[in-house]
Amino acid sequence: MMDAAVRAFLVAILTVAQSAVLPSPTPAPVPSTDASSGSLKTIGRIRVTSTLCKALVADAVHAVDIETQNDARLVDAEATLAIVDLDSSQIFKYRGIRDITKRFVTLRAAAVEGNALMRDFRDRAKTATNAQQRTDLLAFADALDGALHRQKILADDLGRFVAYLDAHEPIDKDTHDRQIFNAILLQNDGRFPHTAFDVRDFGPTAGVPDPLSVTAKNASAELIKRSAPIVGDEDAAGQKIEPAFASC
Repeated sequence: MMDAAVRAFLVAILTVAQSAVLPSPTPAPVPSTDASSGSLKTIGRIRVTSTLCKALVADAVHAVDIETQNDARLVDAEATLAIVDLDSSQIFKYRGIRDITKRFVTLRAAAVEGNALMRDFRDRAKTATNAQQRTDLLAFADALDGALHRQKILADDLGRFVAYLDAHEPIDKDTHDRQIFNAILLQNDGRFPHTAFDVRDFGPTAGVPDPLSVTAKNASAELIKRSAPIVGDEDAAGQKIEPAFASC
């Protein structure tokens, strides 16, 4: 999920943090990003001197770390949903739900922590005396907090999916095949509208729910699709980091 621009973004902000903690008389410039780094600009030499800037950098570094770790957690959740076995037995279902729940809890708790950090960041940014710096800092916060907020929404969706799994029984292959066969008989008996046989016709609307493992695979594909906009927020934050901290 994280492209070159976002990686460069992380390197850049960590360089800012290092300048804040270990200022040097001749600090090394941040390496220029190449064309593959997208919209992220070169920060160059930044020396953090004020107490306000040091606090802002500390919050930003922590929030960026959370956000990038959550990217990895989302990829892990997507992979888990794609391969989890929830139908072989109640034990397999229990283990699968336990694994998914761990990922939901960790992802959501981290996103909430990141949102709280960005609230603190905004409160501090509003005290900046330079109006342009204040505007740039808040724009950076909005972009980074947008990514964290999307991650929290996805975590909440994952939590609702766990509740769905918990409320439904596993369906092994033999049981599912019998359900499809019975649906065909009912269809031929006129109790369901007749259509040509197609497994897709026997989803929940036809009285034959998908096995839980199939539902989890579908959830994985949906999670991948809905995670895509996070990259846009990350890129936007990368573009805004230089003007946000230039006055520091």
